[in-house]
Amino acid sequence: LCLVTLTIVRQQMMEGPNMQDPRQMEQITQVLQQHCTTHREAVERNENDYQAYAKWGEVLLELSMMKHGQDAVDTIDQSIAKLEKSLNIYPDNANALVVHASALNARAFLQHDSTVAQDLFEQSKTNFKKALELEPENARYKELLDAMAKAPELHAQVVSQLQAQGGGMAGAKPAAEGDWIYDWVGWGILIVGGITLIAVLNNQQAADAA
Repeated sequence: LCLVTLTIVRQQMMEGPNMQDPRQMEQITQVLQQHCTTHREAVERNENDYQAYAKWGEVLLELSMMKHGQDAVDTIDQSIAKLEKSLNIYPDNANALVVHASALNARAFLQHDSTVAQDLFEQSKTNFKKALELEPENARYKELLDAMAKAPELHAQVVSQLQAQGGGMAGAKPAAEGDWIYDWVGWGILIVGGITLIAVLNNQQAADAA
């Protein structure tokens, strides 16, 4: 489910908002919500089920990609809380550390304040480092950790471009139709590991000018 969902989301982020299929997005959202229910019921049966908490947090992070504005911010915060609960029970879960780091990155890219974002990036980097220590042969973890070096610069570029376009950050009052960019792309960076945000922003600018 995760790989399929993230692949669809990544493709839609690259294609732009006019290419999104509302029915498909609704179906994905429903499936993710069902999984949230399954994991919630699991932790209700066993409050020490760290794997259920971790999976719940991961699904919430995916679900946040289907949301906009404050709803997205709130869902990311819920994801972080569930992942922290999992790690409090069992700190050496490498996958939970990586997903938690991704959620922190998502939250960082929704911050206008660079100091707050930098603190979140540092927390994320710490998680990636620990995950790599637990699984030193995991090439994906190393790539994610290496990518963190560019996170502050990318954040600054995102803020600069959005300000130049008259857009705002997720959770703030929308300034223009182009605000979908932060809703959909902000937390795609360093989570699904693959797209270049500045290129997407430039493509959107070109589409708006056409």
